[in-house]
Amino acid sequence: MNSVQNSSITTKDIVTIAILSSLGGALSTFVGYLGNLINLALGIPFGAGQFMAGLHVFWIVLMRILVTKTGSGTAGGLLKGFVEMSTGSTHGLVIVIVSLIQGLIVDIGAAIAGDAANAEIPSRLVWWICAGIASGSNVLVFQLFYFTGAPILYILVITLLAFCSGVIFAGYFAWETYDFLGDAGVIHSKSKEDTPHTHSKRDIVYRNLPALVFLALLTVGSLYYTTTVARNFSDPYTCDVQGLVDQPYIYRQADFPGQEVTIEAELIGAYTHLPPANYTGILVSTIIQHASPNPDANNLRVRARDGYTVTFDLDDVMSDARFLLAESDDGLWLIAGNYDGSLWVRQVTILEVY
Repeated sequence: MNSVQNSSITTKDIVTIAILSSLGGALSTFVGYLGNLINLALGIPFGAGQFMAGLHVFWIVLMRILVTKTGSGTAGGLLKGFVEMSTGSTHGLVIVIVSLIQGLIVDIGAAIAGDAANAEIPSRLVWWICAGIASGSNVLVFQLFYFTGAPILYILVITLLAFCSGVIFAGYFAWETYDFLGDAGVIHSKSKEDTPHTHSKRDIVYRNLPALVFLALLTVGSLYYTTTVARNFSDPYTCDVQGLVDQPYIYRQADFPGQEVTIEAELIGAYTHLPPANYTGILVSTIIQHASPNPDANNLRVRARDGYTVTFDLDDVMSDARFLLAESDDGLWLIAGNYDGSLWVRQVTILEVY
């Protein structure tokens, strides 16, 4: 192993890990939101968003390339997980475990392939493959915690999708970013030190324009998500009742004493299943009626903290005695007893009548 990896960590290394972990954690919350949008567009509860999975690992790979110290990937992954959890990830502590495992896999890959001083193509292939494995590992961890009833074939398919995403967006893209930073003179790229700098800055920018545009869109999108879509730090046991109503307000279950109802419901989804259980909460019809909906309102849009949104017919909601908001461990949970399991929305933050 290269002796550089065994030298003591410097203040610069610590700052690099902290900055990239913070950026990665914050942006990963937005990437998770994009994944939810893909799932919603395709009409499935989870899986299609694994197309974006490599973007979660990109930051860990980049910091491990820049900080050639054994364990820096694991440390960065752990820190990134905590940042992602604190900035609104719907997975809570589980996302810390996912990110930690990803960092550990990247560290193992770096130990096998060597650091940036040995950046020839065969070495980079090892990095790319390990980045793919790190990206795919999230599916297996989520399978352990959440999707125990999903078919094995489906899990294998989305794991392969996450692996390919990791190879491209985490492995290949991280090394291209490293080379770009070296070409631009931002860092001292060891893989470029024997190569004459024959390209002008304009050539460098043009060559990397697609990556720069992609990063810009990702950054702008994450800012929009954080400021407009996500409600990261609000009370998880409240939600806004708004839209075409005469009296918009903030819902709290404690404001409806004596109006709780208990129903028995079974979550039956395409890939997940929860056996029949009792759920206690306030009927959504009661919550909406308290806001005095306008006569011309026809629909109800339910939005979760991460931006996931589903729509229901308002007349159906107002007459449904098995459609309620219950308090769970991570916030308000829409229990839609007469609907498919994919419409049981966790961490509800907005009920919008329109």
